[in-house]
Amino acid sequence: MKFATYNVWYPKIDIRAEQLLAEIDGVDADIIGLQEVPIEFYGELIRKCKYKYCKYVPCSDEEIGLAILSKHPIAEHFSLFDSAENGNSVAHNVIFEAEMVRFSVTNVHLPWDSVLAKEEQIVAVDKFIHAQSDKAQFFVLLGDFNSTLNSSVHRYLIGDQTLLGSESKPYWNDLAGSHAALNNYTIAPTLDFVNNPRWRGENTVYVPDTFDRIYVRESFNWDYSFSLHDVKIFGTKISPKTGYAPSDHYGVLAEVNFSLVK
Repeated sequence: MKFATYNVWYPKIDIRAEQLLAEIDGVDADIIGLQEVPIEFYGELIRKCKYKYCKYVPCSDEEIGLAILSKHPIAEHFSLFDSAENGNSVAHNVIFEAEMVRFSVTNVHLPWDSVLAKEEQIVAVDKFIHAQSDKAQFFVLLGDFNSTLNSSVHRYLIGDQTLLGSESKPYWNDLAGSHAALNNYTIAPTLDFVNNPRWRGENTVYVPDTFDRIYVRESFNWDYSFSLHDVKIFGTKISPKTGYAPSDHYGVLAEVNFSLVK
């Protein structure tokens, strides 16, 4: 199974739409979570992309939201943004089945301007997913976390710290971090303030980091297993026509094998 996440960056999206459509189709994921999606661009995605099953959640007064595009039929869809019980978190969840295995995938876009809001939302999202234990065999959490690998959000998810009196248990595996460590290379930034033309001439202080991530939850259930095959960054190519990469973020694609242990 191939999972992907991509923040499409809504400013100036009209001049980059062709690039984005090609990138989203070209990555050929089984399911991809998108952030900062204007409703007009979502309509264009539905008309032109090769993904048959699509869901959209509006998440702000600016008419942008979250989208999930899937090759597999979506059995359930839930917006956490519309739920006070789930902290009105900017997140949505889908459940789908492939090869007789059920997956829960949650797409998030945490706020950039408040550490407390980030922490509150990730705790709410994590609790929501853990309450779904009877709905799927495997759980995937992906999106733009607007936080670094040294953040409280990341440490909470991988089980290295508590947040707001809560702990994530079972914890999560950061796929890009695991793949980089086990294959002896440095993890690539997804928000590249040095090389992405979006920031050309503007940045003098921000350090590139991996803000966009894909996690798989540790199940601790020996009836199920998963193995990580590959993780790639996509969306780095700069168009000579527009002078931009497709987005100010780079996307992440992870290839994972999920199986029931016989």
